[in-house]
Amino acid sequence: MKNLPKDRISSEIARLQKPIAGRRVGSWFLFLLFLLAFLVIPVVASLRTPSSDVGATSQPGIHPPAGGAPATSAQNLVVPRVSPRWSVFGGADTYWNPGRLSTVHQPWAGDCKACHSTPFVRVQDNDCLVCHKNMHEHVSRATVTLDELHETRCASCHREHKGLFGLAEQNKGFVGHECASCHQTIRTLYPATRTGNVSDFADAHPAFRLQLATGAGPTALERIRQDGDVMLSEKNSLKFPHDVHLSAKGIRSPDGKVTLKCDSCHKPDSNGKNFLPVTMKDNCQYCHALKFDLAAPDRQVPHGPVDQVLSTLREFYSYVRVNGVAVTRQEMKNPIVMTRPGEAEPAKTFIHDNNDVRSHAIASATELFEKTSCVVCHDVSRVAGPGLSATPAQDMPQWKIAPVPAAHAWMPKAEFDHSRHRASRCTECHAAVSSHKATDVLMPTIKQCRACHAGEKPVVNKVTSDCGLCHGFHQPEFSAASALVQLHELKPVRDQ
Repeated sequence: MKNLPKDRISSEIARLQKPIAGRRVGSWFLFLLFLLAFLVIPVVASLRTPSSDVGATSQPGIHPPAGGAPATSAQNLVVPRVSPRWSVFGGADTYWNPGRLSTVHQPWAGDCKACHSTPFVRVQDNDCLVCHKNMHEHVSRATVTLDELHETRCASCHREHKGLFGLAEQNKGFVGHECASCHQTIRTLYPATRTGNVSDFADAHPAFRLQLATGAGPTALERIRQDGDVMLSEKNSLKFPHDVHLSAKGIRSPDGKVTLKCDSCHKPDSNGKNFLPVTMKDNCQYCHALKFDLAAPDRQVPHGPVDQVLSTLREFYSYVRVNGVAVTRQEMKNPIVMTRPGEAEPAKTFIHDNNDVRSHAIASATELFEKTSCVVCHDVSRVAGPGLSATPAQDMPQWKIAPVPAAHAWMPKAEFDHSRHRASRCTECHAAVSSHKATDVLMPTIKQCRACHAGEKPVVNKVTSDCGLCHGFHQPEFSAASALVQLHELKPVRDQ
């Protein structure tokens, strides 16, 4: 400074570098003012404002569902009950808010502690799981432990304060293109996986892997990959020919010949996404009535365990004999009587002969199980031994109905919305018209789906499809016994 020349610019520099009276005092005043406005007041406001109308819980800022009802396992989200009021001092704590919450989190917009349970600490996974307690992991820890998956915070992918629709758009984008960052080399990252490498649905996606029944138990399931256009089969003792029921010539019914369509039995559920279960009572029994004596056309045996059927028959004929009950002698109109080709017509009634009641019930049961009803749809065999003790059927011959596999999802790791495919006919994707066995797995191949669906790159007259269209990140656990049972008429095709 001492050697500066005496020109005008140097003089101005020297003047600006001289201390200004009160500058330090002003700086401290502004610093304390900002500290008070944006730290002290918001902290006091946050600490003094109740978090909810229902009182404190074991988790700060988190509140139980309304009414104290526990969340059901079918819910992925437990909605807490929070107070809509803002913090004191005109919402002073919102000065720290980096942006608006998404629409789904708006009920908690006035209660920062609902998610930020610890001050000045970022949102932890436990804060998210208080509400989203039933969310599944991407891959079960029992299957494999990967640091990249199990040590990643929820907020690493689900970033809030990005606007009303920021969370939804962000999640959609993440599921779309980020999946391929791992799955395009999944066999290298995790060689033991049965999942194939995939990067795009159009040309880099393996054939579908279906969950098939290997037995009748609820866990007797095995996932098998499709092999080209070959139809897979699964264990199923049920006799159901789709081609017969969907014949253009129609089939017999109590009302004469009728022409059935897929939606005659497969009814959509309330949201139209899936279908209600097909049941004997709602879908089959009108045509396949369980009538056991044509002289009593309004009587049917239950569609249930063998001992219940036999007990019903024994009780019916006993009641008729003991009480002298008059039964209808007029046979029902247009009866549907099922018989095997070449066999004699079934007996019309067992009531008016001179045999004892037990003989009546046995004759009727033999006709029912082996000729007219049960055997039409089930594998039935006569077995030795007494019936269930302490029942009317305990001294009658016994039959065994081969168990039918429990209903199960063929593609448990994918989502499909039937309501969005209403423009297509069922038979365009499901080859039911040509299927004559219940063991046929009537699922479309990836080739059929690609006829309408492209990958991430737009294609004319095709639906642009990323991973998130059919798959979610948080997948439900697949728990099935790996029975490795050879499926009927199926050579298992392992992951190629």
